Amino acid sequence: MARKLTAVSLFSGCGGFDWGAKQAGVEIIWANDIAHDAENVYRALLPEVEFAPGDVRSIKEFPKADILIGCYPCTGFSLGARRRWHDLAERNLRDNKNNFLYQEFLRALRQVQPKYLFVENVKGMISAEEGWFFEKQINGFRRQGYAVKWAALNAADYGVPQSRKRIFIVGIKTEKECCDYVFPKPTHGPMGKKPHVTLREAIGALERWPHEEYFEYPFHGHYLTRNRKRGWDEPSFTIVADAHHVPLHPMGRPMKFIKKDKWALQGRANRRLSWRECAVIQDLPPRIFTAIRLVDSYRLIGNAVPPALGRVLLEPIVSFENAK
Repeated sequence: MARKLTAVSLFSGCGGFDWGAKQAGVEIIWANDIAHDAENVYRALLPEVEFAPGDVRSIKEFPKADILIGCYPCTGFSLGARRRWHDLAERNLRDNKNNFLYQEFLRALRQVQPKYLFVENVKGMISAEEGWFFEKQINGFRRQGYAVKWAALNAADYGVPQSRKRIFIVGIKTEKECCDYVFPKPTHGPMGKKPHVTLREAIGALERWPHEEYFEYPFHGHYLTRNRKRGWDEPSFTIVADAHHVPLHPMGRPMKFIKKDKWALQGRANRRLSWRECAVIQDLPPRIFTAIRLVDSYRLIGNAVPPALGRVLLEPIVSFENAK
């Protein structure tokens, strides 16, 4: 029987990527996140994993493993955030210490000495500071002996019922016998064999107006600068971490375009997706979020990597290692 690959996970959140890795056949042996509510949800999802709570910068030792997974914070790289902040955001990117947490991933990499590394982040990371941040990360991986590949993947193309484009970086240790990694081909949509999974398929059977499960803050300002409602027979817009900006439920009439950066609601059947619906759309089990506040549920769900993506990304190396 082949030995299971082991993985260490940093900036683990509620465990979306890790749960997908487990489904691919990887054993997560250690995980970390700074958020207390993330720890509680992670333990509900993956109770067998040793979870080390706290700021990663205060952790001195990391265990050895075959794989290192890291989804370090992306707020400063977000295109949406940079659009809101304009020039101020660009000036502050290098001043925000959280934008340098990739250095903690590099520090852990030196200790964990994995054969493979996997990183997820928003697409804006590539263009931030004219590519300065992205180049620093890639060069850091290469200096530690990793051949690096990256790709922009849309979760909808892998069976997740939302349009969610993220950058994934894969590093392969060049001095070891490792998989010549190729990113998995889409399984859904125009490039796949199946149609995209729709909102109707994902949440059509759920209650239309669930009591106290959706954020009821008024719709105004930035929320109405763009379309927030997809139809029943489409995948959802990206599930985000900020409760204020969660997409609308597909019921009722579509939003109406008024002019550039101005859209209007139509009819009365307009509410944000509930946290439960967001969890389902993110491929996460809703049961693990029942003990935390509404806005915290949205945050943890929106920040997660859909497990389906974690699974398809890890399957090639699991297959390779098991065949050796």
